[in-house]
Amino acid sequence: MARLYIGKLRSMHSLTILILIAWLIAFTLHERYLTRSTIRKCSWPPLKESKVVNPNRVVSPKLDLRNEITNKDEGSTTSDDERNKQSNEDGEVAFSNMKILFIADPQLIDNHTYPGRNQLLLKLSQHTVDVYLKKNYYYLINELQPDYIFWLGDYLDNGRSSTDEYFYTQLSRFNKIFYNRFKKTYKRNVNFFVNLAGNHDIGFGDEVKLDSRERFEKEFGAINHYRVLDGLGFITFDTLSFSSTHSNINRESRDFLDNYFNGGAVKDVPRILLSHVPLYRDPNINCGPIRENPKFNVHGGGYQYKNTIDEALTEEILTKIQPDLIFAGDDHDYCDIIHSNGASREITVKSISMAMGIKIPAVQLLSVSISQKGHESTLTYGTDVCHLQTPYENIFSYVILAIVSGLLVLFSNLKQAGTARFQYSAVLPLANSNSTKLRNFLREQEEGENEEEDEEEEEDMSSTSFENNLTSHNRKTGSFSLPSTASKLLHIPNYTFTSSVNNSSFLTKVGGGWISNKLSEFTKFFRKWNLGNFFKQSIILAILVISVYYFLFCLTL
Repeated sequence: MARLYIGKLRSMHSLTILILIAWLIAFTLHERYLTRSTIRKCSWPPLKESKVVNPNRVVSPKLDLRNEITNKDEGSTTSDDERNKQSNEDGEVAFSNMKILFIADPQLIDNHTYPGRNQLLLKLSQHTVDVYLKKNYYYLINELQPDYIFWLGDYLDNGRSSTDEYFYTQLSRFNKIFYNRFKKTYKRNVNFFVNLAGNHDIGFGDEVKLDSRERFEKEFGAINHYRVLDGLGFITFDTLSFSSTHSNINRESRDFLDNYFNGGAVKDVPRILLSHVPLYRDPNINCGPIRENPKFNVHGGGYQYKNTIDEALTEEILTKIQPDLIFAGDDHDYCDIIHSNGASREITVKSISMAMGIKIPAVQLLSVSISQKGHESTLTYGTDVCHLQTPYENIFSYVILAIVSGLLVLFSNLKQAGTARFQYSAVLPLANSNSTKLRNFLREQEEGENEEEDEEEEEDMSSTSFENNLTSHNRKTGSFSLPSTASKLLHIPNYTFTSSVNNSSFLTKVGGGWISNKLSEFTKFFRKWNLGNFFKQSIILAILVISVYYFLFCLTL
C-alpha cells in the first residue's frame, strides 16, 4: 500500500493537486476560520457602571438645536412605539440597550507611508494590510452587529497633503474596505459616523490645512457636531483645529464649544465626547494592563502630530462639555484613565490596522442604556476591548508552506532525473526481468564516459598521423588511393577536429575559453538534475496558488 502511495506521488500532477489542497486548507484556516473565531471570542460587555445626570437649572435656549438631531430624525432602529412600551407608570423611560462599535486609525497605507520603498513591495504591503482590515471588519459587523459605528479619525495616511485626484483614489479604497458592502445596513450620519478628522486627515494645530479640512467635511461630514441618540449625547469635537493659535483655524471649533456648552447651558443628558487626540493627563498615570507599551508619552509629538491636547485646553473642554465618557484614537495603543475632575473616564482606542506598530490590533465595544425620569437621566454602561487576529501569523505560515512546497517539487524532479536515464519502456523484454542489471550496466558505462572520450581523442590524433604518413607515401609512389578502413577513420574525425580547433581558437582570442567550459558544465548540471522542469513547475504552481488566494479569499470578502 505504501509503495502504491509513493508511486502516485511520483506523478507531478498528483503532487500539484496535493500541494494546492494544502494551500487551500492554510488559506481557509488563516483567512477565514481564525479571523472569525478570534472575533467570536468578543461579546458585548454587560451593563455594570452607572452615572446619574440631575440638572438643577433650566436648559438654555441655545441647546434646543441639539435636540433637533434626535433618534427619529436620524433614522434610528428604535421607534417611538418601542420607547413608549418601555415607559412605566411613574413616567420613567428606559431606552433600549445600544451596542456601539468604536474604530480608530485604519490609516490606509499610501505612497507616502514608506518613503523610498520599492513600488512592488509597497503594493504588496498595501494589499496585505487592506485584506487584513477588510476581513476583520467583515466579521466584526457580521458577528457583533453593532447598532452604531463611530470612527475616531486618521482614515488615510496622508489625506492632509494629497491632491484631489489622489485623495479620491484613496477614499475609494476606504469605501471598498469599510462601507460599500454594508451601505444598506449602515448609512452615513445615521448609524455610521466618520466625521471625526485625524491629524493625518487635516493636520494638527497651526499646521491644519484649511483646504484639506474643507475637503474632509465635504466627504465625511461636519467635524464639530452634536447629536442625541436614544437619550445619549454624542459630541464630535475638532480638537486638532481647537489646538491652533491662529483664529482662522480655531474659530469654528471655539464657536462650537462656546455656543453649545458655555454660559448657562445645563447638562440634561449623559454625554460622550469623541476626540481624535487624547486629552492631557498626568504623565505618570497608569493606562491599565491591556496597554502594550509600558508608558503613555504625554508630551510626545512630531510633524503635524502631538500625543495629547495642551493642559489648559483640556481643562476648558472638561469644564464646558462635562463628558461622562471620552473615546479617542491617535496613540494606536490602549489607555483607560479617569481625569483629574473625577467625573470623566477616557479610553484611548487601539488601532484596527496591523501596520501601526502594535502587536495585536483591536476595536472598542460599548454597551449602554439610558433611563430617564423627569429631568434626571441615568447612564448605565459596560465597555471592553475586542482584539483582532494576531497579524503576521498567516504570513509566517505561508512562507513555511512555500518552502515546503518548493522542496517537494525539487525532490520530485531530482527523483525523476535520477531514474529517467536508466529506465526503459515496459515493452522491452529486459525491462522487467533484468532491469536492475541493465541499470547497473548503464551506470558503469556512464562512469567510463570520460575514459572513452580520452581514448577517442587519442584515436583521432593517431588517425591524423596515419593520414599524413599515408599521403606522403602515396606521393612517392604516384598513387592517391586510400584503403577503405582509412577513409572511414579519416572522414568525420578530421571535420570534427578542425571545427573544434577553430572554435577553441576563437574563444581563446576573446578570453571565453573558461566561460565556455563553465557554461558547458552548468548546462550539463542543469540537465542532469532536471532543474528546467523544476523552475517551470514552480512558476505554474505559484500562479495556481495566487489565483486560488485571490479569487476564493479576496474577491469573496
